[in-house]
Formats: sequence, structure tokens, C-alpha cells
Amino acid sequence: MTVNIFVNLPRGRVRDSFITDDIILRLQSISKLTLNGSDTALVGEELKNMLLTTDVLITGWGQPTIKKEYLGNVKLIVHTGGTVGGIIDLGVFDTDVSVLSGNRYYARSVAEGVISYMLFMLRDMGKYSSDLKHGKWVWDAHTEGLIEQEVGLVSLGSISRNVIEMLKPYNCKIKVYSTRPNEETARNMGFSYASLDEIFQTCKVISVHTAKCPQTYHMINEKHFKMLKNGAIFINTSRGSVIDEKALIESLKENRFRALLDVYEKEPLPQTSELLTLENVVVFPHQAGPTFDKRSKITGYLIDDIESYFGGGKMLNEITKEIAQTMTIA
Repeated sequence: MTVNIFVNLPRGRVRDSFITDDIILRLQSISKLTLNGSDTALVGEELKNMLLTTDVLITGWGQPTIKKEYLGNVKLIVHTGGTVGGIIDLGVFDTDVSVLSGNRYYARSVAEGVISYMLFMLRDMGKYSSDLKHGKWVWDAHTEGLIEQEVGLVSLGSISRNVIEMLKPYNCKIKVYSTRPNEETARNMGFSYASLDEIFQTCKVISVHTAKCPQTYHMINEKHFKMLKNGAIFINTSRGSVIDEKALIESLKENRFRALLDVYEKEPLPQTSELLTLENVVVFPHQAGPTFDKRSKITGYLIDDIESYFGGGKMLNEITKEIAQTMTIA
């Protein structure tokens, strides 16, 4: 059987990082491969016509919503991104088409980023590095460690589960806010559930991992920022819309706590944003994960699943409708 694979990622640096020359050779060895020859992802009737003769559709960041009526001959949709929320219409999951994504690898890489952000902020690495570059040697740096800290995680999903696992060597006291608490999960993973208010009132480090959807818009707001303890550290690597950014800025001006932000309500972050002027804020350009070196590796893992699918084996990265419904809207 000849398998027809169509890569809908448009030409450019993103595709070149996920679909490297080695990946192309591997795909050509197992299929008749077609690459999108334009600078944008195919959509609508153009995509629908292409899928009439496509067995496997490979997508990536920026892919417009794929609807049930587009599917044609497609048996497998392989998304090189993490979330498929807003990318794969839920109706697709009611068909025989299987959906894969790199979500598990994104989650682990972002979790690694979160741990590095916690350490960076607790040890105030940016400040002391800057001091030294400006000729100031500090003998008694007022740093803190992650070991035995009280850490609060907002929402329990793939990323925060990985964060919990990575925190184990630090022997932290971990509190988790979840709308669907399961005490067996808490016991097995070594954390306790807490209300959102309790997390903001008691934890030294608070890290947000809530999916973007209409229900979570500005879920964290002025009330929560006012609850933060003096010296607390607030980290957001989820989505900017989960946070009331204006309220965060006003609270940060009180200089009671520090924040590290990787995501924003508007991206790229406007140069007029007050976040760029506040000394108690560290900003990164949506880079928690996956790290660049993981991009082609993620595609490789997904190709393993393509081979398993056509060989009758088990796929490790399948996304079910139930999972898709909880994912961030891209």
C-alpha cells in the first residue's frame, strides 16, 4: 500500500525546524510525500481538494481549523504542535480519523522551562548577573532556593503533572488548584489540593498552567494578586488571557512580589507595555517550550506513530476527544 502524506506547514523557518532534511528523507522512505509549496497553510476548498488523495495530514503552528467536511481520504491527522484546541474541530473526533499531536513532549519541555524559571527567580540570577556586569560585586546575595519551598500550581494538566515530577528532588510542599480534584491522584503524585485563594495566600512560588478558553478569561485577577505574600514569586507560562494583565501591572507597582512572564494578552508584547519598565518583572518571549532542539525530535516521535498506525501497532501520542476538549485554544 502506498501511503500519501501531505505536509501543510507552509514554507519557512518553522517548517524547516520541524521538517528537517532528515525528516523529509524519512517521510519519503515510508510514503509518497507532498510538501505545501506556498507561504501559507492551505485552507477551505484548497485544503479539501488536497485531502481527497491524502492518507496522512501533517500540520503545525498556525493551522486554521480543520473541519469534518475537509477530511476526504484522510486516516490520520498529525499535529506537530502541542494543543489541538481550535485546530481540530471536535466533529473530527466523531469520525474514524485518528488525531496525533506532540503534546506530551511539549508538556515535558515547558515543565523543564518552569523549573528553570523558578530557580532563576528564587536565586535572582538576572539581578546579580547585571550587577556584576556593571561593576558591583555582591558577597552576601539575598538569594533563596527551591529546596523545601511551598509551591502552588494553578490547574492540573500535562505540564503541571510534569512539574510535580520534576520538583520531587527538591522536596517541595506542593499545593494544586483543580476544578476536578482526585484524592488518589494527589496521594500517588505527592501533592495536596487547595483553593485558588489558599494558593495565593500561602505559597512562595505560584505557577499558572490553566488552559485558555472563554471560561478561564481573567480567571486570575486583582483579588488574587492582593493576596500574594510579600516576597512571593508569580510565574505564568500558560496563556496571557488567563491573567488580568492590567491588574497584575498595578499590583506589581506596589513592589511586594516579583513576576516572571512568558506569555501575554497581546503577543508580541507591545514596546509600550509597562511590564517592560518594572524592575520586579522578568519577561520572556513565549519561550518556555519546546526548546528549539526538540522540534525535529518531536516530529520524529510522531512519525514513529505513523508507522505504528499503518503497521497495526500502538500509537503513543493519540489525542482523544475528551483530551482535546480540555486543551488550550490555540
